[in-house]
Amino acid sequence: GKTAISAFDFKDFNNQFIKEHGRKARLLFIVHREKILKQARSTYRSVMVDGNFGEIWTGRISPSVSGNLDHLFITIQTLNNNWETFERMGADYYDYVVIDEVHHSAAGSYRELFSRLKPTVFLGLTATPERMDGVEIKPDFNDRFAAEIRLQEALNQQLLAPFDYFCVTDDSVDLSRLACRGDRYDVSELNRIYNNNPERFGIIQRALENYVTDPHDCKAVCFCCSIEHAEYMDTLFRQNGYKSKSVTSRNSAEIDDASMMLARGEINYLCVADMLNEGIDIPEIDTVLFLRPTESLTIFLQQLGRGLRLADGKTCLTVLDFVAQANQSYNYE
Repeated sequence: GKTAISAFDFKDFNNQFIKEHGRKARLLFIVHREKILKQARSTYRSVMVDGNFGEIWTGRISPSVSGNLDHLFITIQTLNNNWETFERMGADYYDYVVIDEVHHSAAGSYRELFSRLKPTVFLGLTATPERMDGVEIKPDFNDRFAAEIRLQEALNQQLLAPFDYFCVTDDSVDLSRLACRGDRYDVSELNRIYNNNPERFGIIQRALENYVTDPHDCKAVCFCCSIEHAEYMDTLFRQNGYKSKSVTSRNSAEIDDASMMLARGEINYLCVADMLNEGIDIPEIDTVLFLRPTESLTIFLQQLGRGLRLADGKTCLTVLDFVAQANQSYNYE
């Protein structure tokens, strides 16, 4: 909903801008992944009631020859590679600049845009404004949130699906003996104890039978610790008669097809590693499995949020968190 809110706000801004300046306001929408750009432009086209609104500029897609850059949807990488073009246009060329997933803005790749661009409005969008490293994002935005709604309030207003959260004891593994720096485990060590562990899959199966209405008719995302873990879980699901697929960085191009398969019920389990955290919405997800320790509040909220979207026929989200004995230095808080 963040993108839609920004689109409606830009529409109001544009209407007022035309009255005051006699021209349309210029928009720059910045993201870190190409797929989000296409979704964002589609949202803006719908809100602006203009099927031709906006050009896309990425490493693979250039603005059309006949198009202009007045309403541009661009990746941060492409922006940084083409500052000469934007310098010729002038720092105040864009009237309204949107930065999606703005919790990334503390990264070096984003810092230049705040000094180089001087729009009337800088708008940042994020579901996770508190960074785990403690770096504040508010100083770039007059030290305030222009508008916010938190998880609890969104649930109370029935803007999100309610959820049942079950912590399932996983006594097939013992994380207390694993090396843990702060709250981060060694991934190779996690692979060693999670993979080739049929006993653990039995625990997962029993939890599905106990807590999911029909384990063969759910739409579940399984968050795994690594590529190998996601592929291993996918193999076990399929070997035990479940419809499953894994998507990792090895086959990331398949995420769109896999998302559609899950939404349509052609698969019931989508096993992922470092995927689906941002920018991909599958409202039909009704089950989330946390199959590894969660090392970041930001990532935890993003992954929980994958299942909180409302959808027809969806009454609630079921979350199964497989909690094992942890290293003493692991931060549950």
